[in-house]
Amino acid sequence: MSVRNRLRALRITRILRQGGCIAHATATLPGIAANPNSKLGVRQLQRFKQRQGPFLLLADSIETALRQARYISPVLRKTARSCWPGPVTLIIPAKPGLHSACYKNASLAIRVDASETTRVLAKACGGLLLSSSLNRKKKKTYKPDRKTELRFSTFLSARLTCDQSSGKASKIMRVWRNHCTVLRA
Repeated sequence: MSVRNRLRALRITRILRQGGCIAHATATLPGIAANPNSKLGVRQLQRFKQRQGPFLLLADSIETALRQARYISPVLRKTARSCWPGPVTLIIPAKPGLHSACYKNASLAIRVDASETTRVLAKACGGLLLSSSLNRKKKKTYKPDRKTELRFSTFLSARLTCDQSSGKASKIMRVWRNHCTVLRA
């Protein structure tokens, strides 16, 4: 990551820590993100998405992601190490302790994104970033550009577009005990 982009990312992390939401590029689809430890940020994300959750957690590393699991089976460890960083979201049994917008039926969706910028932002927020695609109620996904930032200025405090998104949704796999099921290829 260039020095200029690192400085932009540092400015953005201040916004996230203060409860703001940002538009950003991930390796898959453009997203909207908030600090999962900020009630204000989570509320802004929920208002933008027009739903309560659950939302995706983006982790800064495989180790951080695995710490969110209630238990780490050999299948979970092997799957995580073979897929991350990359465009694969794993649904895993979760430890409690995060905002309720992270969970569905005691599970959470988590990914270690291939985008270095996304991992830097997650690290600055304590290792995790709460995220969802940059769209509303099943409409098209917006680009994290100036036009989108202005259109949704009520919800977005900033945008960061250092990386290019692939435009393809992530593969989703559910890992439960010693079984792995592909939910979306």
